[in-house]
Amino acid sequence: MKKFFFLFFFSYSLIGHAQYSLQIQGSSFNIELDDQTMTAAIRDYDYKIDDAKFPISNKVRKFKGFGNERSRTVTIPETYQTANGKEYTITTIGKAAFAGYQNVDFVVIPSTVTTIEDYAFFRTSLVSVEIPASVEQMGNRVFGWCKNLKSLKLPQGIKMGYDLYTESKGIDVKYFINDEPPLHAVKKPTVKKQQPRQFATSSDVDENLPTTSKENEEMFAIIIANENYMNVARVDCALHDGRTFHRYCHQVLGIPEDNIHIVEDATYGQMTEQVNWLERVAKAYEGDARIIIYYAGHGIPNEKNGAAYLLPIDASGDNTAAAYGLGSLYKTLGQLNARSVTLFLDACFSGSLRGEGMLSAARGVAIKAKNEAPLGNMVVFSAAQGDETAYPYAEKGHGLFTYFLLKKLKETKGNVDFGTLDTYIRKEVGRKSVVVNNKPQTPHAESGPQLADTWKKMTLK
Repeated sequence: MKKFFFLFFFSYSLIGHAQYSLQIQGSSFNIELDDQTMTAAIRDYDYKIDDAKFPISNKVRKFKGFGNERSRTVTIPETYQTANGKEYTITTIGKAAFAGYQNVDFVVIPSTVTTIEDYAFFRTSLVSVEIPASVEQMGNRVFGWCKNLKSLKLPQGIKMGYDLYTESKGIDVKYFINDEPPLHAVKKPTVKKQQPRQFATSSDVDENLPTTSKENEEMFAIIIANENYMNVARVDCALHDGRTFHRYCHQVLGIPEDNIHIVEDATYGQMTEQVNWLERVAKAYEGDARIIIYYAGHGIPNEKNGAAYLLPIDASGDNTAAAYGLGSLYKTLGQLNARSVTLFLDACFSGSLRGEGMLSAARGVAIKAKNEAPLGNMVVFSAAQGDETAYPYAEKGHGLFTYFLLKKLKETKGNVDFGTLDTYIRKEVGRKSVVVNNKPQTPHAESGPQLADTWKKMTLK
């Protein structure tokens, strides 16, 4: 009886999904074979995952085949051949298959792979990765906590799980368009071509700026101006907005040039690096730093939970996994050991373009994004609220919000309290938007809990 049971069990294990072993750089991996489709999945059942806990296993592993090479590359094979000569196409990199490997710099993923599952390369030492166009879907935290990862290239339109790489800071993420997409690839969103509009190249807020003789050496600013997007429509006037705000920071507010970082058409990695710089500044200045952040560009909502995101220029309008979460930004800024943190957002988070149209062709209506509350001693000035659009002011060559922000700074030489600035911008933008755009736009300001109502008496200088 025992012998019969053993033979039956062994026979069953070879039907459907059989398990074999694959050697890659001296390390052994489980191979799961599907006899019906003649495909294979690379798995590793020894790396324990507990999805309910975070972080997951921090077990460190190493490829046994590497010595002291300066550049260590792992090449995943396209096929697996059994002892009896059957050949299977490798189409799946399974859950946590390569997680924890700390002596690999690069991985070559074959064009036969269509699926990469959760945690596949979690906590690895990878430096640069290119995902082939054949990959249609990637799971959660595939590149989570990859501290050395600096470059990630993804096919446009790929389906991605949550936190694909956001736990690995400083990554430059780029998307490429597939000339021949996979048969079952996700249909890419199309961007409706905008009719060219005429925008002024200069206006009253660009000329005869007041200049201060005092340098505020404890003031710092980062300026992100995202205009020329790779996968969605451009943001008219964003570069002009950022460059002019840069001039105001230096000439009107007296911030030294070395204390101002301006990044035009920023990727996710570049945006992350600038926030990291502010963290280093705040730590070095031990509570004395006064910080300003200005952003002009697209904002997008997560259609499932309404969370708001800033959109890097290399991300698409329907993929928040590649965007910078506003809640995450607020959390970082709210924890800074700084005297003050002021954020200006000339963006809306309804999925609308700056002007007319929507970021994603699949989305027909604007979405009311979830309100993210500022933390700590932050003060946030936003260009619009709810499902409104942040419009340009073509006649002046700026975003409508930015124009009136600059106008008040010029009139007051930067000596304006936040309460007055908020009232002025809300009033002037609201009126002009109804006249010029025939639609409402309602800027607003709010502060973190540490400031209560005292923020209204604060100033930039």
